[in-house]
Amino acid sequence: MNERWLESLEMLLVRFSYLGIGADIQSHSINELWSIYLYLSRLAEG
Repeated sequence: MNERWLESLEMLLVRFSYLGIGADIQSHSINELWSIYLYLSRLAEG
């Protein structure tokens, strides 16, 4: 898997910090992080 999406996830977590997802991000598996990334990416697209 390309690690670039992790960098993008970090930026998305900052952008959507009001959702509170980033509070416990360390406890998620890589698969869960991928799902969160997809969700936040779709939110960002509108």
